Amino acid sequence: MDGFEPKIHIMPFMNRRPTITDVAKVCGVTAATVSRVLNAKQKFSTSEAVREKILSTARKMGYVPDLAARNLNRQSTHIIGVFSSPRTHIAEGINESILDGIAAVMHPSGYDVFFELSSADSSRSPLPFWRFDGAILLQLPKPEIVTELDRRRVPYVCVNEKVGNPVAHVLADDVMGASRALEHLVQIGHRKIAYANALATYFTHYSVTERYETILGHMKQHGLELVAGHDTPMSSATDYLRMTVQERGATAIITYDHHIAVMLVGAAYRLGIRIPDEFSLICFNDVFPVGLMAPPLTAVTVSGREMGRIGADLLLGNLLAKKSTTMKEIRVPEDLIVRGSTAPPPA
Repeated sequence: MDGFEPKIHIMPFMNRRPTITDVAKVCGVTAATVSRVLNAKQKFSTSEAVREKILSTARKMGYVPDLAARNLNRQSTHIIGVFSSPRTHIAEGINESILDGIAAVMHPSGYDVFFELSSADSSRSPLPFWRFDGAILLQLPKPEIVTELDRRRVPYVCVNEKVGNPVAHVLADDVMGASRALEHLVQIGHRKIAYANALATYFTHYSVTERYETILGHMKQHGLELVAGHDTPMSSATDYLRMTVQERGATAIITYDHHIAVMLVGAAYRLGIRIPDEFSLICFNDVFPVGLMAPPLTAVTVSGREMGRIGADLLLGNLLAKKSTTMKEIRVPEDLIVRGSTAPPPA
């Protein structure tokens, strides 16, 4: 009968988690039958009524299969791990949109995705105890994770990172982004340009070198030199503005990322320096709160979702092919969003 659901008496389990045996007892079947139904075994058939009873009972009891046991006899787990630095903030920068892109590919393809928050404890195993088919590495994963993935021959893709021996590197085209930022400033008349380099903790990332060297090279092509202070990590935003704008007359600053730009906006307010009346400001990463600043910041932007989608698609293709492929490097284009923080230099 449509809408009919069999009445199931759920036994109390006090303070323990229900087991597959508990589900089997309630349904009047064997634990093997429950296992086959819950794992959707293709070569196993049972009546629709029994199948529905098992699924309904497991749902009401809150039973889920044990991950390690479920994967014990499988060649493929249909599980993908995502790894990053222990210091990574998921809701910050482009990380959230990268994860969104990964999930948009993996979930419709029948893969579960977990994010491993790496421990700083070196005595712990770098990888979780359960099996998984492949991995995606985000920014600054622990070296031990990369080494162990290579040792176990687990295929992985690097997204916004360049380490190890992956199936592919999916990287932002920082040469394109830095070129567009500098060309914009030169076209509206700036000649004294400063670069606020990355914080010291970022200096192992590929983007630090690529952004800096591109800006340095393009300045030379225009017969210009960067204002002093570009070749060391940015530390104090107030001291940096005093040195570059007030003492050396910089009329524009490009920052390595949005964090530094926000710091400079605050320092400019404290020093009474107006943006863009006294200096223009461009940052990398068009993420919160860049567009909400006063004034809203001109920013280099890259689609994190597209990077995640491409990385997941490449990993999925490798898993389905079941053979090693030549390592690829994919560059995702960057663009420049012009807002109120850039204007021609003061007369």
